[in-house]
Amino acid sequence: MITPHKSFPWQTFTLRVVVPTLLTIVLFTSVFMYVFIPTIRNNSMERKKEMIKALTTTAWSVLAKFHNDEKEGTITREQAQKRAIEQIKDMHYGQEFKDYFWINDMTPRVIVHPYRSDLNGKDVSNYTDLDGKKVFQEIVTVVTESGAGFINYKWQENDNSANITPKISYVREFVPWKWVVGTGIYVEDVENEISRLIQNGMVAALVICIFNFLILVCIITVSYTTHKKEREAAVELDSMKSSLALSEKMASLGKLSAMVAHEINNPLSGILSYAKLSSRYLLKEDLSESTINTVVSNLSVIAGETKRCGEIVKNLLLFAKQTQANVRHVHLNEVVTLSTKIIDHSAKMKELELIAELDSGDDDVCCDPGTIQQILVSLIVNAMESSAPGSRIVVRTDYSGSDTVKIKVIDHGHGIAENDLPFIFDPFFSTKENNSSLGLGLSAVYGIVQQHSGTIDVESKLNEGTTFTISLPREYKENTNK
Repeated sequence: MITPHKSFPWQTFTLRVVVPTLLTIVLFTSVFMYVFIPTIRNNSMERKKEMIKALTTTAWSVLAKFHNDEKEGTITREQAQKRAIEQIKDMHYGQEFKDYFWINDMTPRVIVHPYRSDLNGKDVSNYTDLDGKKVFQEIVTVVTESGAGFINYKWQENDNSANITPKISYVREFVPWKWVVGTGIYVEDVENEISRLIQNGMVAALVICIFNFLILVCIITVSYTTHKKEREAAVELDSMKSSLALSEKMASLGKLSAMVAHEINNPLSGILSYAKLSSRYLLKEDLSESTINTVVSNLSVIAGETKRCGEIVKNLLLFAKQTQANVRHVHLNEVVTLSTKIIDHSAKMKELELIAELDSGDDDVCCDPGTIQQILVSLIVNAMESSAPGSRIVVRTDYSGSDTVKIKVIDHGHGIAENDLPFIFDPFFSTKENNSSLGLGLSAVYGIVQQHSGTIDVESKLNEGTTFTISLPREYKENTNK
């Protein structure tokens, strides 16, 4: 109860409001500096490495396609290799479309290199980089031991022969022709991208801290003003009968408690949630002023979304911790559930209903769960892009087969034209008219399914929807003849 002459309870208010708020700000700053920034750094590099791995698989699939034509007798080996070289030579990607693929054999001898034509056809067994590393010899060693892998060395930056910089490449052997195909990323480019993300993140973190401090000031001001008004009211009521004064003071105290609790709970909930929610905005290359304004305006909505935001952050942390390829026995329902949780919030933001219909049968499968999750996320994202608000996307499992399992991704979007269906798994083929995609998604999905000795089928009708059906063997058998 507030008495007429009692001053503002600074000590209690500080312990209950100020200290928790400041601790929250300190916790947010510490998490950002010692958890979030290292996570961004690690995930960015791993994401780039996974990207060049998928791209190399795409190029490898090109060789496999022409080799298949050779086996069918439609063309000779010489013709198949010549066509493969021409297609690989013309395959470029990246912001300026300068990133490339190259091919060498197991001699090693360079088959084709878009920017080092001086090496084409030459034995590069003794070729060394600035550090004396025998680059191509090490490439042969890696693929001989593991069939594929990453290699670090120094190389010229695309077509700029004057700039020699550290590079990480992923190489993979194409056994039928004893060729090795690869592509890579420049470490300096990745570091620059990470620096931009961290810089933008620090700006956003500063805005958040300032906003939190302003919230604290508002809480203190409102609480003090309210307390002062209540104290003045208590002075007036002091002249009344003690019973009436007591009831009025209790009512005032209840009103004050409810208001202060409301004012404190919403900002603190928003503060605790925003630290991780802001990670979604930090994925952008440039954090513009409009984006910062959006972050600030969204804080007014966070109070009612705290629980849901907590679940979202929990799921994103789980796809990045994805480890590198690790074939093992897993419960496929768990992989599907995790994949749908990762996309669920994005689906809700687009007013789409994402449903997982999981078979209750035996879901034990020997596979690489990371890559299976990758293809599910890719297919779900494609389904989201083709679906109108209010539509349903269904991920369905079927374990009725004794030797195989099936996963279906079903949408009711605009569908795929019949003329396009035969080409959707081809590298760099895309049905998007705005050129927002390089067309590598479904090609990578196809490559992963093939690596598991599985199959992927598609049924689609315009304006009715699309169904992708993935069949995987229960026991992993790497397909070396894809």
